[in-house]
Amino acid sequence: MIRRNLNNRLFAALLGSVLIVFLAAVAILLMSNVVYLAGAETPEGESGWELFVAGVKDAENRFAIRLSLVTATITVVIALMVGIPAAYVLSRYRLPGGKFIDTVLDLPIVLPPPVMGVSLLIFFHTYLGQAVDQATPQWAVDIMNRLLSFAVGHEIEDRLPWTYTTRGIVLAQFFVACPFGVRAIKAAFDTIGRRHEDVARTLGCTQRQAFTRVVLPMARSGILAGAIMTWARAIAEFGPILFFCGATRWKTEVMPVGMYLHYSIGDVENAVALVLVMVITSTVTLLTFKKLGGQGYLW
Repeated sequence: MIRRNLNNRLFAALLGSVLIVFLAAVAILLMSNVVYLAGAETPEGESGWELFVAGVKDAENRFAIRLSLVTATITVVIALMVGIPAAYVLSRYRLPGGKFIDTVLDLPIVLPPPVMGVSLLIFFHTYLGQAVDQATPQWAVDIMNRLLSFAVGHEIEDRLPWTYTTRGIVLAQFFVACPFGVRAIKAAFDTIGRRHEDVARTLGCTQRQAFTRVVLPMARSGILAGAIMTWARAIAEFGPILFFCGATRWKTEVMPVGMYLHYSIGDVENAVALVLVMVITSTVTLLTFKKLGGQGYLW
């Protein structure tokens, strides 16, 4: 009996040690950015915290941070408009070809991100894509331009195609990030039994009223968690934006693109400053998601 207990403890310790080693590796990997900044020094004598603060205050970095925050927020609003009804349909109805629908929905999650960027670029060079360009209403373009003008610091008034534009960032973020929101929101709807809707309908509610007055309020934490995960995914996008919008300074320079541009010219300190901003942002976002009870498909 004693020997069996000892073997069980050794087995648990062995498995636990694997987890501890992996967690330590992740922590050390991320902390290496802090260690690098702490050891770096400019000819002017700036080092450590001063370099990080200077990097955050850098005009180009502030532009990248603002553009990332604004585009990700716009993406979340659009993703919720699509994600809430899509998640409800997936949760409540048995659709023909359900596995195929699930596969298509999950493809942007499992595909390498650059694939979506290249696909968007090619699509807008087809006849259908050009028709979409022409059919995009001017009022929608104007609204998007006004919102993005706040981030870039100057007025955007052109009506260019979607490719290689600032507003194209939102499109690139949307197609990769929206499935994360749909999955998280569907998980919230799945936890709410049909019984609540059935009771509401027996009391005189229509299906639409049961959805808006019963299901949505009950799923608000899950919807908010889905929105947070969509925002976090959108703000981290690099590959789709690079291929579809380009890496243009002061135009399509979101934080991941800013990191790439800084590294490409050897400006490591500014790149690391953006890295730390993204690590902090992602950590806070993930903690908020877990605080709200977020669960479900989060690849």
